Amino acid sequence: MFVLKEVPNKEVDGKMSEHILEIHRKGTSPTEPPIPIELLRKYISYAKTIKPVLTEEAMQRIKNFYLAMRTASEPEGSPIAITARQLESLIRIAEARARVALRTEVLAEDAEAAINIMKKSLEEVGIDFSSQKIDIDLIMTGKPKSLRDKLQILLSVLAEMERETGMVERIALINRLEAEYTIPRNEIERLIMQLLREGTIYEPREGYLKKT
Repeated sequence: MFVLKEVPNKEVDGKMSEHILEIHRKGTSPTEPPIPIELLRKYISYAKTIKPVLTEEAMQRIKNFYLAMRTASEPEGSPIAITARQLESLIRIAEARARVALRTEVLAEDAEAAINIMKKSLEEVGIDFSSQKIDIDLIMTGKPKSLRDKLQILLSVLAEMERETGMVERIALINRLEAEYTIPRNEIERLIMQLLREGTIYEPREGYLKKT
């Protein structure tokens, strides 16, 4: 997964608009592709038949990277940096690179390329900015572990207060979270609004909250 940034540039935007308009006017691309389409189709078709096998060196490179990332997640409460699913992805990327080169073996260079691709992807979209650590949950669920933890705290406190009073006064919930968990008030408000939007909690009446 990579972030594609649209940066406005008058010259580039002008060329792009001309290119798209020419395609629609003529019905075909105004420039010839560097590789003939038919040749490219044959190349891809043949490459798909190749089933490259991991070499020992490639396996060791991938294993070392995976274990290093897992070690970074060992302290209790740390975001999970990588899972077995990403290990599978690393292997598939390395195999794909070997396949494109029409090789029957996955070399160490393929493993390194796969690792670099994953590192770049994680750095772009997997950083939990509150902890400055790579968090695979941010990619898989859209929520960093730090946010999920705070949402869980809010819901647990809300459930506890509900058992005592039924409906929970919003300001009382905010005061308790701020006092007991030192979460800033404006952040608590954002957490409440997020849970309201998601339908996890609701307002039975103005100024009061309940779990759905």
